[in-house]
Amino acid sequence: MAVKKSKVGFGRREDIESAKSSGLIDEYDILLLDNGEVGWLDAEKETVINTPRTQTSIQVNGVTGLGIENGSTIDAGKTIDEIVKMLVQKSVPATYTKPTVALANNGGQAAGAVEAGTSVTPKLRATFTQNDAGALTKLEVLKGGSSVGTGSASPYDYSGSAIVIGDESITFTAKATYGEGAIKNDNLGQPSPNGHIAAGSITSSNYTITGQRKAFWGSGTGTVDNATSDQIRKLTNARLNVTAGTNISLKVETGQQYIMFALPSPRTLKQVIYDDLGDKGMLSSFTKTTVQVADARGGSNGLMDYNCYVYNLSVPCSAPMNFTFVIA
Repeated sequence: MAVKKSKVGFGRREDIESAKSSGLIDEYDILLLDNGEVGWLDAEKETVINTPRTQTSIQVNGVTGLGIENGSTIDAGKTIDEIVKMLVQKSVPATYTKPTVALANNGGQAAGAVEAGTSVTPKLRATFTQNDAGALTKLEVLKGGSSVGTGSASPYDYSGSAIVIGDESITFTAKATYGEGAIKNDNLGQPSPNGHIAAGSITSSNYTITGQRKAFWGSGTGTVDNATSDQIRKLTNARLNVTAGTNISLKVETGQQYIMFALPSPRTLKQVIYDDLGDKGMLSSFTKTTVQVADARGGSNGLMDYNCYVYNLSVPCSAPMNFTFVIA
């Protein structure tokens, strides 16, 4: 039979030592704590807390969707609280959104094709969106890979000098340089560094202006023996970058005396069809010559070989005539 009597103490775990010092509890007393734990004081008045723990390792077997993967092991010595957290709390990593940079027209020349010889003025706006990156340190506009303007805030507006564009493409890009982004916590409040944005730079998609040659076609009065660049450029119809396989229609009005079609070399005409009669052999009626044709500046600027086709009618058109030109 036990010779020692025990008292039961109830309170906070944090107050055990002060209760011992004041004599409220001593050896062999039982402790019931407000956090649900049970304990006692041993013969030397040392505190012993009994928190239920697993006695052996437990393997997760045949179940999924828990906080720990199937096949994992719960080690011996885990408390009930620890086990429950393992089962019902699963870390969801933080997600990070990369920064972006864009380059857009800001009242200058739009991206795309223009006739070679056109004077273009670039007025561009670079815009940086930070997302989960660090702060912007530099925002540049580059022409052909070389910096032509730099700012430190977004948006950055760039106005360049006028450029006469030839048979070429001029490409602008925006480049943003930024610092390292902050590391976020996962859903459990723990740091989740995987995928966070390191310091670096990002480049926009290309903003390209391309110089291309026009094809010219039309009709007129009089006779054309030796076509000139000025005559060709004054024809009623024109189109940039005509490609092989393209079909182009022309209506020749009453009273017209010649038909002309001019294509930048190496483009040629494959076929001319007189639509009103279904005549597909009209190309032989046209005389082909090579003419040096100027670019958009006219005169003798940017001369390029054109294949020029002229059909001088024996009499003026007495009624409208419709033609289809097939490009080779």
